Amino acid sequence: MGTRRVALVLGATGDIGGAVARALAGDGVDIVLSGRDTAGLHALAATIEGSSVLPLSADLTEDGAAAKLVADAAAAFGRIDILVTAAAQFRPGTMLDLSATDWTEGFAAMFFGAVQAVQAAWPHLAATRGHAILVSGVFAIRPSARSALPSAIAAALLNFAKSSAELGLRDGVSVNCVLPGPVAGRRLDEQLVRFGAARGLDPVAAAQAYAAQFGIDRIGAPADVAKAVRFLVSEDAAQIRGASLVIDGGITRAM
Repeated sequence: MGTRRVALVLGATGDIGGAVARALAGDGVDIVLSGRDTAGLHALAATIEGSSVLPLSADLTEDGAAAKLVADAAAAFGRIDILVTAAAQFRPGTMLDLSATDWTEGFAAMFFGAVQAVQAAWPHLAATRGHAILVSGVFAIRPSARSALPSAIAAALLNFAKSSAELGLRDGVSVNCVLPGPVAGRRLDEQLVRFGAARGLDPVAAAQAYAAQFGIDRIGAPADVAKAVRFLVSEDAAQIRGASLVIDGGITRAM
């Protein structure tokens, strides 16, 4: 087993997942990148310097995919110290807008994939006294009718993290959950285009107006979430376990 820490990042081609991978690599952590976009994984890997990086494409909605991914990551590096679950794919809308397939596919990608990855990685994390960080969302505690599916998934992830954290006290695994609010990136950009068009605003003004409606000075950045993850897997956070860290600029003002 090598001496450098190894992180497996699910959903690495997403804005948050990519930012997390780059932040951890900046701390000298070797990185396993995972996602469904093979070309995107290799493109991200090419931008990370100073750490060993292994891109492994995987579709976590497929049976056995999470277990194989974990096994391949452990075989490549001999250890797993950090697991970050940042994969997300869901359709927005109220519960009246969503089909049974929407619900099944949304939970398969973001919830069941994360659960199965944590289960598969648990022995490796216990061996290294490592960390599992689940990226949920502020909808877990601030649900919205227009985001029925991500609200339900986020709440499920939060509760899974809490129950896993209790088990982690026994097994030496630190489990925490981060709950981002609005974060700049591809998914929010699409929403901002519609928001700005309805109000005759350019992209910059639209982003400012969108933030202002929540009473915050700016929309969050993927790096804001990545910095929180970086802290939670550091020695400085050794006493933080089973926490749910809201990162939304003060919209929720959660404790």
